[in-house]
Amino acid sequence: MKVTCEDGSVGTGYFVTPDKVVTCEHVVRRVKKDGQVLLSLADGSSHPAHLERVDASTDVALLRLPQGAPSLTPLRVMAEVARNRPFALVGFPKTMGGNPLLLQGVVHDPVGRDKRGASALVLYSDMVAAGRGALMHGYSGSPVVVDGAVVGHLGRVLIEGDAERPAAELGLVFATPGREVLRFLQGEVPAPVAALPAQAPGAAYSQEWYVPRPECERLALAYLERPGSPAVLYGPRQSGKSWLLDHLVSAWRQKWPKGSVARINLLEFDGLASLTELTDQLAYTLMEELNGDESWLATHETGKGRASEMMRLGTMLKKHALGGGNPVLLAIDSTDAILGRAYAGSFFGGLRSWMQKSSPPWDQLRLLMAVSTTPSRIIQDTNQSPFNLSDPVVLPPLSQEDVGQLTQRHGLQLQATQLEGLYALAGGHPYLVRRALFAAAMASGGRGALPLEPTSEVFEAYLLSLGHFVEREKLGPVLKAVLRDPTTAVSPAQEDLLKKAWLVRRTVDGGLEPTCTLHREFFARVLGRSASQ
Repeated sequence: MKVTCEDGSVGTGYFVTPDKVVTCEHVVRRVKKDGQVLLSLADGSSHPAHLERVDASTDVALLRLPQGAPSLTPLRVMAEVARNRPFALVGFPKTMGGNPLLLQGVVHDPVGRDKRGASALVLYSDMVAAGRGALMHGYSGSPVVVDGAVVGHLGRVLIEGDAERPAAELGLVFATPGREVLRFLQGEVPAPVAALPAQAPGAAYSQEWYVPRPECERLALAYLERPGSPAVLYGPRQSGKSWLLDHLVSAWRQKWPKGSVARINLLEFDGLASLTELTDQLAYTLMEELNGDESWLATHETGKGRASEMMRLGTMLKKHALGGGNPVLLAIDSTDAILGRAYAGSFFGGLRSWMQKSSPPWDQLRLLMAVSTTPSRIIQDTNQSPFNLSDPVVLPPLSQEDVGQLTQRHGLQLQATQLEGLYALAGGHPYLVRRALFAAAMASGGRGALPLEPTSEVFEAYLLSLGHFVEREKLGPVLKAVLRDPTTAVSPAQEDLLKKAWLVRRTVDGGLEPTCTLHREFFARVLGRSASQ
């Protein structure tokens, strides 16, 4: 619909409920709070609406009609969209005399940034490129529709001084992402029903259930743009490293459709006793993952007894996988699973050697790794480690906004106090949050109570496993001491193990504290000490 302000400025809006409309903040910037705008609908009718609230940082505004428009079906807003998906939107450009005009294109970058550095959905359109951006006046607030759902709305294209013109000339325009719209609307619209059955925590990667990590994704993909700089994903157990790795692999495939990817999980090989056994298994895995044939294995066998294991594996890669003119990505999950093995240093040294070969065809190799151990503690020899070639990409806990989005995806509508309680209980840990939300979604057809008690049986298996880890690593005494006194001195090795299990974190004043209420209460009981003392 067209949004017309009292000063004559025009934009576009869209219904999210029968009586609520979303548009851009800058469209209604001169409208006072509770001021009035006019909404012109496709059926020729016009309706007054009042400005309810705005968020200038994300360029979102909410308008409310005194009476709803029951003849219209509100649009569903989705948090995420895949790269290269086709979109359509309708605006009211000045060049068309204020009449509607359809604009089409593709999603260029679902987790991009605009010229101000703000989170943005970056779109590409041949129509924008042809018009060098001049077409876009009047499209502000236009809903970006993909597969029948809104994934964002168009922002300002030509800002003061035409600062956006170079991007528009390339056919690029920026939209406020759907995830930002949903955050703004939290509590204003009913939670969307999950498009798919709720996914159990711990399940394999799914685009529909992935929670974006924009900063982590951007940094990791920047490392993978050039040779010699591996992307190392670092986070505690069950913090979403494998999902982020798979998401990055998917994004990388879209950017390099002719490139090749080998997805490897070293947990599958942590029981192997020697580097020879490991590289033999990896040679077969690489052949399978990169669509090779038996000749790859024959090359790997050449030089056995004369050349080192990693040199022979590298020769196989160089001869068969590299040199085709397209990059090759090795994505290695649980890279630290072989720590403690006598051959770990030789394996990591081989990876570093590959990364430091800058001449063709080695400049086509890219390396993506995920670890739960602090990368600096994996380094035994600074000249033989791939973990000091680039800074690690550190996964933060989920934000409260992320937890709100997951709540909506599970088809749940929680009060603000419930969301705050869940965040305090789980501390933003992805697995624990999803464990609680999945239980609520499954109970009584989605009407079950949200488990917010640390003693809930929902967390029993997880906590028992965590308790076994603490017992196995002999961390009970030091964890008990930390619960009693946050300033307790803890050795670097013990602190790393505690952080690997996401049991403690550093406070602003340098002390150690449990990461969440669930951990605090459980180990206070298990270790026989009240955390409140």
